Amino acid sequence: MAEMIMGVNLPGGTGLDRLSGALDQIRSDGWQAAELNLSSCPLIIGGRLQQPVVDYMRTVLQRDPLHYTAHAGYGLNLRSRDPLHRQVLQASLEACAALGIDRLNLHYEEHSRDHAEEQRFTDLLAEAADRGLELGVMVNVENIEIEDYRYALDAVQRLNHPNCGMTLDLGHLWLSACYYSYDYLSAVRDCAPLTRHLHINDNNGVFEPMRLSNPHLYDTLDRCYRFAFSRGDIHIPPLWGNAPLRDAFSILRAANYEGIWLCEYYSHLFTPLNRQIREAVLSAIASS
Repeated sequence: MAEMIMGVNLPGGTGLDRLSGALDQIRSDGWQAAELNLSSCPLIIGGRLQQPVVDYMRTVLQRDPLHYTAHAGYGLNLRSRDPLHRQVLQASLEACAALGIDRLNLHYEEHSRDHAEEQRFTDLLAEAADRGLELGVMVNVENIEIEDYRYALDAVQRLNHPNCGMTLDLGHLWLSACYYSYDYLSAVRDCAPLTRHLHINDNNGVFEPMRLSNPHLYDTLDRCYRFAFSRGDIHIPPLWGNAPLRDAFSILRAANYEGIWLCEYYSHLFTPLNRQIREAVLSAIASS
């Protein structure tokens, strides 16, 4: 098995002024990789890549010996008729290439019953996979909690592109499994062969229906309230909720998963504890 690389996401809202400090903290906590949400910095404005921002960020990232991955920015919708979404997608790939980031994660989002919308999703995904291949950036489709994981998995299988895999989010999968009543570990087994990237976070399996009925109001809910009452996709540290993560780790190791073990939680809220969180997850993976 290849060397295990442990990573964490940069805190949400990490702008240019805090980027260097956030990376220093990640490195000092012992992580080997960091994931950047492309919305955190003004990399893309009006669908166009901003070269001064790229130049600054590249200088900062190159100072830190970390492996970098990227998450597509907020609002990107591959089913939208608005051509700006295609422009943002292309700029996202270009940003990754310019910054030395070798994979970009895209949310599957909600499956549409409109065939034309689903075809747009497939077409843009194929285009992104082609362009990413040219740039050295793998495109991975991430399952989310509001859908059955099989939609995301099927999208990757049908595309059957060498530069498109799956980002398996174990926390999203747990919420979805609890809500849609399918077997969590069977789902991990289904996804494992196509999993090229991994998001590890936890929750207590309590799906929040407001995420579907009123997503804008859902986004305004106080995070500490959601933590206290386990409301939905709370992204707490791995092993702090009740998702069967250790069993999932065992399945992924048996499937020879060789990607980054990326812990995606609200790490800035747990700064004094992040080192021991990393060590606990590493120990759980190693013993699975």
